[in-house]
Amino acid sequence: MADRPELPYEKAIEESAKATGKALDVVQSMSPAIANAYNFLIGDRIGAARERNLDAITRKTRKILEERKVQETAPIPEQIGVQLLEEGQGETREAIQDLYAALLANAMDEKFAGDVRPEFIQTVKRLQPIDALILRTIMLHHMEPSNRVFGSNHIYEALKGYRPSAIEVSLGNLQKLGCLGSHPQGMLMSHFGMEFMTACDPHTTSNS
Repeated sequence: MADRPELPYEKAIEESAKATGKALDVVQSMSPAIANAYNFLIGDRIGAARERNLDAITRKTRKILEERKVQETAPIPEQIGVQLLEEGQGETREAIQDLYAALLANAMDEKFAGDVRPEFIQTVKRLQPIDALILRTIMLHHMEPSNRVFGSNHIYEALKGYRPSAIEVSLGNLQKLGCLGSHPQGMLMSHFGMEFMTACDPHTTSNS
């Protein structure tokens, strides 16, 4: 009997299985409990979209670790690893996926594992892409002692393509999350915000 032609969807299923396997490779290096939780998540209860989200995050994580030339990964506490996977599976936006990936990579790297706190995962969950952009802008332009204090006008100038109202909403959210603090002359990055951004730093030359 002649071999039947491969159906279009079969190739997609095969590629999806390969992608899931690569994601699982990263998770397996954490701990058996986290790997079991991941296996549960990618079973019948999780849709293809969530599987793709996790795969995207783990691919980004792997890339970060490869660029750092990390040979052996550190075990991740379950309160960090499981929470990261649970929150990351529903995230489709690349800017936020990048933050989850950096947190995961740092948690797996002995050099930076101490920077990652469980509450930072919940902070990422409550961010919008514009929030992450504003935080990076502040880190880039307003971290020297001479210019740590800034006003909304400084962010307007740096992000000219964004509506002032959207920037104000974002700044308000960042203050609620504790990333920004108040100052008589404006705002400044809080200690929590600085530590959060350190934990979300991929520490690679391609992201510097």
